Amino acid sequence: MTMTRPKVNILLATYNGAKYLKTQLDSLIAQTYDNMDIYIRDDGSTDNTVSVIQDYMKENRSNKKIYFLDNQEKNLGCPYSFYEMFRLCPPATYYALCDQDDVWYPQKVAWAVERMEREDNNRVLVYYSGSDYCDKEGKFIRKSPLQKEQLCLTDVLYYTPGSGFTMLINEAARKKLILDVEPGPELHDRWLIRGGVCFGKVIYDPRVTASHIRHESAVTAGDAGDSNLLVYFLGKELAGDDARKSKDNLRFFEQTFASELSEDERETLRIFTRKNSISGWFQKVFYPRRLRTRLGGEIALRFLFFIGKI
Repeated sequence: MTMTRPKVNILLATYNGAKYLKTQLDSLIAQTYDNMDIYIRDDGSTDNTVSVIQDYMKENRSNKKIYFLDNQEKNLGCPYSFYEMFRLCPPATYYALCDQDDVWYPQKVAWAVERMEREDNNRVLVYYSGSDYCDKEGKFIRKSPLQKEQLCLTDVLYYTPGSGFTMLINEAARKKLILDVEPGPELHDRWLIRGGVCFGKVIYDPRVTASHIRHESAVTAGDAGDSNLLVYFLGKELAGDDARKSKDNLRFFEQTFASELSEDERETLRIFTRKNSISGWFQKVFYPRRLRTRLGGEIALRFLFFIGKI
């Protein structure tokens, strides 16, 4: 007797992505895992993205069903388009996040499910894996750095160890972190991983499961060399508004789950979300735990604490 494998919903957000979308859809259809459906929400594309999706829905002969979700002519932006898909799609055992310009390697979903099935699915589970990054011509740039096997709250305050396109969560995580609350503007990968740390388990798989196009407009700290990393952070956080937004996002997370966090978690968050004061300044500047994995990022963050920016 053949056992039915857990259902996986793939949530693909699109917006003016026709140039890369066919390659991504081909990689989804080519997944070795068979019990999965693909849900797509377009955020108001003005190119032929929607036509590409409709063509695939007509021509698809695989056992992976493709569903086009009604966007109600709303442009929600990221991360809200992902949160809307979580609400609109039917229940499944697992949910995988998908960007329009990824290429998923054939065993990506199978590996994630195999790893998640070892755990207690009654608790919040958030999985993420290693990945490759390439430029828009497909040339390899780098692999994602190795991450800690065990995360604590301070590891995910000002750093996101996993990218959304490598992530898979279970139904308990969807309910706890999305359906039962109103997620804020913080990017979905950081919101989900921090929620997994506080309310369940975050599972890191060092295997590389996908490649992602790094567009010039989306370059992040991970793409900067060590010598340029400090300059990158200071440019984004000292001259820009990113530091204030990070503090606001932490405060929103703290307020959303105030009654459910442990006392230690509440105290940790209070250190970084309360209004600036002399005692608070000392606590942040001389906080004993590392808050970012790379030295340039850590120095930039401590400098922002030192000058009272956040």
